Amino acid sequence: MKTNPEELFNKLIMNQISRSEFEDLLGGLDDESANARYEIYLQEQFELEVEKHLANNSDLGKKSNGKVTSKNLVAGKIKKSLNHKFPLAAVFVLLIGVLFSIAFIISQSESNDRVGSLSKAIATHQSISKATPKGRMFRMNLEDGSFVHLNAVSSITYPEHFESSERNVEVKGEAFFNIKRDEQRPFLIDVKDYQVEVLGTSFDVQAYEDENDFSVTVASGSVRVNLDKSGDNTVVLEKNQKLIYNPKTNLTEITEVDVESELSWRQGILHFDSTPMTKVELMLERWYGIDLVIADADIYKKTLTGTHHNENIKSVIEALTYATGTNYKIKGNSIIIKY
Repeated sequence: MKTNPEELFNKLIMNQISRSEFEDLLGGLDDESANARYEIYLQEQFELEVEKHLANNSDLGKKSNGKVTSKNLVAGKIKKSLNHKFPLAAVFVLLIGVLFSIAFIISQSESNDRVGSLSKAIATHQSISKATPKGRMFRMNLEDGSFVHLNAVSSITYPEHFESSERNVEVKGEAFFNIKRDEQRPFLIDVKDYQVEVLGTSFDVQAYEDENDFSVTVASGSVRVNLDKSGDNTVVLEKNQKLIYNPKTNLTEITEVDVESELSWRQGILHFDSTPMTKVELMLERWYGIDLVIADADIYKKTLTGTHHNENIKSVIEALTYATGTNYKIKGNSIIIKY
């Protein structure tokens, strides 16, 4: 874009933005680097507005029911906007409305306690968590410039600012990372009872709570995986390698893989390669937010192979039942697979 995002957003606020400038603003939303600059700017403006209102008002009160605070209102609205994948321009407009809500609630406040707690949260840079529900994904850039892509039903917890010695995050579910290289600060990912350590590389980590297997797939560079907290069981993976570890059987498998196929979920592509039906069931439930019911136990003995490019759930289920010789029935939000 010819104009930087700060200038464009300021013009948007002042209602001085031209049509071509507004198109420039929207045109950058598919670019990861531009997206990162927008998010950083929005966060900075949000915090500045909060601090300004807090400085001008001595109290930050609650609504009459004593349960809904301005902090909760802000967090709820922003989280809702992100989870529904609103365009950043729309999120920005929503942000302006939220700031007016803050000003109103502050003006009605009668308690000093909330001021102290919110000011402390801003000053101490508390941990931040992002989570995706069924049927949703989320992309973001961390403070150090590292890129994260969360799959459905996944979460990441990270500090607002990384410490000088290391960069540490916690992940549940599945996430793809493209880590900004920093020789002085290793990047550490805690997932279940394991830890993944890198300096600068791209890779995928999968460790869902409802699955035993833990896996790491390396797209570039190398990754060190600690399979226990003592550090005695360590594996180093190189590009195009995938680790699968099952803690129940204590079996470790390292294979050469086609990374593009392995990580096709990032492009909205479902890829099955002799995938057990138990795994297929979980993947479809996460992706489409449905309840898949396998009515006959023998169906779990089958596997599925195939690729589905951004297809709706009906098309995928029809392909599944054709390949497995089964039938399906839709009942509310449930899809029943049976012979």
